[in-house]
Amino acid sequence: METPIPMEHVLLRVKVLNLAYLTVALPLFTLVFCFATSMLFQYTAVNTTVCKVYNFCPSVSAITGISPQRYVWRTGVALHTGPRLLLASLYPRYYSRRALLVEAPRRPLFLRLARANYLLHLTEALSLVGVTYVSNRENYPVHEKIFIIFMVSSLLYMVGTCIAANMCQHKNDTEMEKKSRRLKMSLLGLTLAASAGMLYFFYKHRIHCVELAFSWFSLCEYVICVCNMAFHLTLVYDIPDEELLVGIPLGVANSSKPASKDQ
Repeated sequence: METPIPMEHVLLRVKVLNLAYLTVALPLFTLVFCFATSMLFQYTAVNTTVCKVYNFCPSVSAITGISPQRYVWRTGVALHTGPRLLLASLYPRYYSRRALLVEAPRRPLFLRLARANYLLHLTEALSLVGVTYVSNRENYPVHEKIFIIFMVSSLLYMVGTCIAANMCQHKNDTEMEKKSRRLKMSLLGLTLAASAGMLYFFYKHRIHCVELAFSWFSLCEYVICVCNMAFHLTLVYDIPDEELLVGIPLGVANSSKPASKDQ
């Protein structure tokens, strides 16, 4: 059990729950904005592909790669990245506490998995920045490779997190912890199904130029986006009461006070 550090002169106090909502709201609302404005004002541009067949739903890359939507999307991703990396750094400590619930022989494996998940989380977050700032219209080969890195790291992170959550489950877990575990598993299953659909429809589009294939690919992509955001938002069930504090530890504050002069 970690000893709490008494704080004095707290300069900033933020609930982790509120920060988690913010990191999801920024990309979600900017994505909705890009989709709505693209469909209203640039429908033909975002639905036209190399195959020149009819499509009704543009891809995420299409709606976030055109102007002026790209600037809105880039702003949303940029603003959410700092808080997201901060939240990602909380999970290793969370799992180090949960490791006490894991059977001793499996504990080293659990801790290695937690560290691997943290690296995958960082890779996913940074590759999202990369795929955002290198659009498909500017440099498609690089955009495609970064997107693959994002997808692989995201899926591996979700799988690893679900495994870790099941390894450290306990009969005394709260209802919120149980709900978080069930939700993670459901979102993982839906993401895997959507990923399989996305690969299938991408093949049908790129190799055979099947009409509407790219639209179904895009719909699968949106499902993955929403599931990814919801998966990261399960943090609010894992650590619902924690707060981030910026202040001066009590001992340091006392030692830094000027000594009173003798009268």
